[in-house]
Amino acid sequence: MNFLNAAMLAGVAALSIPLIIHLFHKSRFKIVKWGAMHLLAAVIRTNQKRIKIEQWILLAIRCAIPAILALMMAKPVWQGAKQMLGDQPTSTAVLLDNSYSMEAERAGTKNFTIARDETERLIGGLKPNSEAYVFLMGEGRGLLDQSTRDLSSVTQALGKVGAGYGMARVPAALDFVAGTLDKMTGNARQVVLLTDFQRVSFPASDEKLLGQALERLKKLKFPPNVTLWDVGVESKENVAVESLDFSKLMVGVGQKVQIRANIRNYGDTARPDLRVTLKVDGFEKPGTAGSQVSLAARSSGQVLFTHVFDKPGSHVVEIETEADPVKADNLFLASIPVRDKLTVLLVDGAPGATPDDLKGETGFAQIALSPFFSGKVEQSDLIKASVVPAEGANAKNIAESNVVVLANVAKLNDEQIKALDLFVKQGGGLLVFTGDRTDAAWWNGPFGKLAPLQIGGLGGDPNAKPGTAAAKVAAQRFGHPSLELFNDPRNGTLADAEVKAWHKFKAPERTGGPDDPTVLARLDSGDPFLVEKTYGEGRVIACSTTLDSDWNSLPARPSYLPLVQRLCVYLASNVYPPRNLQVGEQLVSFLPSATAGKKAILTLPDTSTVEVPIVKKGERGVVEYPQTQRPGLYKLQVAGGDLVHYVVNADRAESDLNKMTDAEIKALAKTHGLQVVHSEAEFKALDKVQRYGREIWKPFLLILLVLLFGELILQQMFARGRRKV
Repeated sequence: MNFLNAAMLAGVAALSIPLIIHLFHKSRFKIVKWGAMHLLAAVIRTNQKRIKIEQWILLAIRCAIPAILALMMAKPVWQGAKQMLGDQPTSTAVLLDNSYSMEAERAGTKNFTIARDETERLIGGLKPNSEAYVFLMGEGRGLLDQSTRDLSSVTQALGKVGAGYGMARVPAALDFVAGTLDKMTGNARQVVLLTDFQRVSFPASDEKLLGQALERLKKLKFPPNVTLWDVGVESKENVAVESLDFSKLMVGVGQKVQIRANIRNYGDTARPDLRVTLKVDGFEKPGTAGSQVSLAARSSGQVLFTHVFDKPGSHVVEIETEADPVKADNLFLASIPVRDKLTVLLVDGAPGATPDDLKGETGFAQIALSPFFSGKVEQSDLIKASVVPAEGANAKNIAESNVVVLANVAKLNDEQIKALDLFVKQGGGLLVFTGDRTDAAWWNGPFGKLAPLQIGGLGGDPNAKPGTAAAKVAAQRFGHPSLELFNDPRNGTLADAEVKAWHKFKAPERTGGPDDPTVLARLDSGDPFLVEKTYGEGRVIACSTTLDSDWNSLPARPSYLPLVQRLCVYLASNVYPPRNLQVGEQLVSFLPSATAGKKAILTLPDTSTVEVPIVKKGERGVVEYPQTQRPGLYKLQVAGGDLVHYVVNADRAESDLNKMTDAEIKALAKTHGLQVVHSEAEFKALDKVQRYGREIWKPFLLILLVLLFGELILQQMFARGRRKV
């Protein structure tokens, strides 16, 4: 217990006044001898004992009254076992939510503006020589590099901060400031979290992580007081562009591409005739004019656009809805690499007399991949296929390809396998067809890391006559991007092809990880027909039968051309490093090794530029930029090189502005032993209690009143008792 007005404790000395009065007014008896006195002696002794007890009780009460009054006027405070902070300087860590949900408004003022202003006042009101640190939760970084006692520099930097960033991840933010607080010097420490209490920022799945982060704070040498500051008023009106879908796995020059925008209305108000616009490379081009969609409350819809790209290179597609206060989700960007050619290297394990000999393993496939070129028609093919024998595959032509197809290859040497391994790991696509020359020992051995599954015995009969095939591709509804076009019968069907022979793939060993192989299609015998697995950043698809007509009738079916083309386009569509990122994901670019040691210019969403070093890693130059907290368009340019676009989109989970109820916030605070405030006045009152303790003069006032009235009542009771005697 402490006292805010300790000088008044001197008033406790007033308890001596009743003692002095008692001593000065002590009764003095005159002794008169009386013969019958001995008859009353016993009664007098009894009454004197009772009167002394009554007088001591009254004296104790009269002494306690001025003492209690003095204690009450000294303003006693109580803080339990916590250290009294008083006017000590503090070490304060502020967690400021600047995620894009904080752009929601109340009475025309953004929640973030309120939070930032409150933070400035909080920092400005700290005791002299206090230390402060502000962590921006939406960006996942500190406002300044480290804590500082120059509080004016903190408030100045706050003036330049805005909202519109990624999700506020509370446990991660608390973990970060725990390390920062541990390096601060003040004994008096506090953590203040200012947020709109959007429900997605406090999911039930994060409850354990939140508890662990708070427990870490409690274990610091000087545990801080943690305060939750609610600065948000729920706004239920928000429309978001959630995602974009493209009709083609890979976009080529001159191809008509359909772009489907998925729009959601999170509000309780219907949005009739909501305008949605498409821009390509920053411009509304002919044929890309705006469209409209009507959305009921809490519903979603789609808008379809069509566009033709007239030149190769990096392009940016923008879909935007009519503006509402939460701007970050009104716009969705996509970086689209448009290709003039897709290079496919066909490695023929049993070549014919000439490259276009249909008796070779790749003859039919070459026509299917480049039908205009093969037919000598004056139109362009997106896919450019070239054929080499197995011994002709090397590191150079493999690295220059987008997809490598192995057709009935018996085996490759160590150098070829090494080149393929690196190619796939770095994002390349590998398509493998078996056949009579496939060496099972090589497949299951040196090639085993790349192979989706090991192979066992042979199924069917390679010499079976037409119409007597042992199996067909099982009819099913396909969910894989490379096969889903066959769900429409107009594109042909795989089920009408006869398969005379196939290699039996062994059952996979499941680990539950993302690299587990996946069976894309099966034969009606139950054996896998197409199997896929990821390897590094690339993908491998293996087919259990041949690419030509030796073991099946696929090349004679209408489905053959779309099947081969679709598999190659799917494998080539894996753009790595990715150009479409989420907030906080690292931007990575691969460049020629000759650029290593130079600088790349990166233009940020706010149009400012930064120089990023190009570092040599392996046989190439690499650019890495991790600070992608701001959603928007990033443009990378290297002298003499092509412009490459990267886009960063915020997680659309924050588009649902649904807020925790006051009861839920109180329950959260109670569970973790935290305090909740809603205004500067509440925070100051709480801070006063945390610094000086809770004033407890009211209980003393109650005790004083009880003593005053109790003294009067007891005095009357004792007097009546003496009169009766």
